[in-house]
Amino acid sequence: MSGGILELFVALAYSAARMFIAYLLSVASALLIGIPMGRSEKLEKVLYPIIDVLQSVPILGFFPFVITLTANVLPPPYGIELASILLIFTSQAWNMILGVYASVKFIPPYILDMAKIYRLNLVAKLTKIYIPASIPAISKNSIISWAGGLFFLVSSEIIALGSTNYALEGIGTYVQMALESGDMQAVSLGIIGVMFLSILTYILIWNPMYSATIEVSTGTEFVPKIDRPFKFFWRRLKIVAGNISDFLIIVNANLSNKFLLKKPSFSKKAKLFTVIVTFTLLISYILVKFAEWLNRAQLEIWATGYSSLLIEATEGLLVSLLRITVVLIAGFFVVLAISYLLYEKTSIYRKGFVLSGEVLSSIPASLWWPIFISMISLGFPPELVSMFIIFQGAIWYIFFNIALTGVGQVEKNIMEMAKIYKIKGRYKFFNIYVPMLTPFVLSGASSAWGGAWNATIVAEYAILGNQIISLFGIGYLISEATYSGNSQALFLYILILTSFIVVLNRTLWAWLYSYAKKKYHIIE
Repeated sequence: MSGGILELFVALAYSAARMFIAYLLSVASALLIGIPMGRSEKLEKVLYPIIDVLQSVPILGFFPFVITLTANVLPPPYGIELASILLIFTSQAWNMILGVYASVKFIPPYILDMAKIYRLNLVAKLTKIYIPASIPAISKNSIISWAGGLFFLVSSEIIALGSTNYALEGIGTYVQMALESGDMQAVSLGIIGVMFLSILTYILIWNPMYSATIEVSTGTEFVPKIDRPFKFFWRRLKIVAGNISDFLIIVNANLSNKFLLKKPSFSKKAKLFTVIVTFTLLISYILVKFAEWLNRAQLEIWATGYSSLLIEATEGLLVSLLRITVVLIAGFFVVLAISYLLYEKTSIYRKGFVLSGEVLSSIPASLWWPIFISMISLGFPPELVSMFIIFQGAIWYIFFNIALTGVGQVEKNIMEMAKIYKIKGRYKFFNIYVPMLTPFVLSGASSAWGGAWNATIVAEYAILGNQIISLFGIGYLISEATYSGNSQALFLYILILTSFIVVLNRTLWAWLYSYAKKKYHIIE
């Protein structure tokens, strides 16, 4: 038993290390991509659609590219470790990038005007304006990203593409191996271990970081005394970061003055040419690797079955769409109603609500099947388990937007007026509470929409030891194509799913944002 516990903690340590490395990469990417995207309309027009597409791709859709670009290039174990980290990165990064982008885009104009007046250089703008404006978005999205990384942890540590199989030491592999061997005690220990990791990181890191960075009470501080060391550390970190930024500003100013005295060695056209050549070489390398993967002989065979695959993908898309629609509508009203009831209660209920949400949202998707397997054997419908897993992969985006940001923005004076005039019940809920939370609900719902589609890959297809559970849908088709090694079918399914999501994002969700903005007078 002691050996099993030790093995469990070693697996947790490996997984936590990968998660934190992927998280740091996500933060760096959010700053490197989100800030330029928020400040340049040209970059925004190019990068925003790309991010929109990438966040719509399920994690299995990245398998061929990640394996080709890392595991097949770098020697073991470095290549596959990098592949695992990049796969976790794909479940953490996109909402962070969009969060930083939104924060920078809506910096008050007078602050930017003052920066122009005082001729702040690039380093000064970054360290004094852009990064500080981005920190609240990073801290809020860190909670969501961490949960998202854990949710797809098993898929990131056990990478299978046809005959290519990699299993890395970690909690995801630990649970999957225990499941295949029928060791339900080890499966239970693994689930408890994931929950322990989730609770520990939430109490010690994510919630203290969020409350420290926004510098106001969120009503969700679960253990105030534990928050204090982090806040102390955060204040000291800001002082150190401030000193470093001041030094870099001076260095940047001196270098700028020195180079201004000389004729620049590179014109703007030369710099642009260098960037274009570098980007072209990078894209060419990716295309060459992609061409190796997609050989022509297989392509000819695939073309003959194109029409049947297209029909099957369309049918699967519609079936999954029905599941997702039912789940999102039901989940939306459940989360909104619970948040309203808890808003009327004391803060201790909200603390417990947020903590329980962080724990539940971080349980890896594939672990829900073994949790419910005994119930399924007794006749419990697998369809309901599938919809619950989709709920798990989607609804927490709405949950965290409401619980962490939305509830704190509900104007106390208006709620107090409602109390004085004895406005309560359904009228108060629909005419006061819902309009105030509409921006946060829509922001969460659009992310939940993408999360639900990603969750279908594990909600509609599961391998439990010798037992395979499959429910027809686009997630089932993607999973089956991945594990059978049918790369061309996988490419087609991902293309159809991504195109469908992007089209609806640009039509339905754009219309909903516009409608809510006019109806509730939302000011961005």
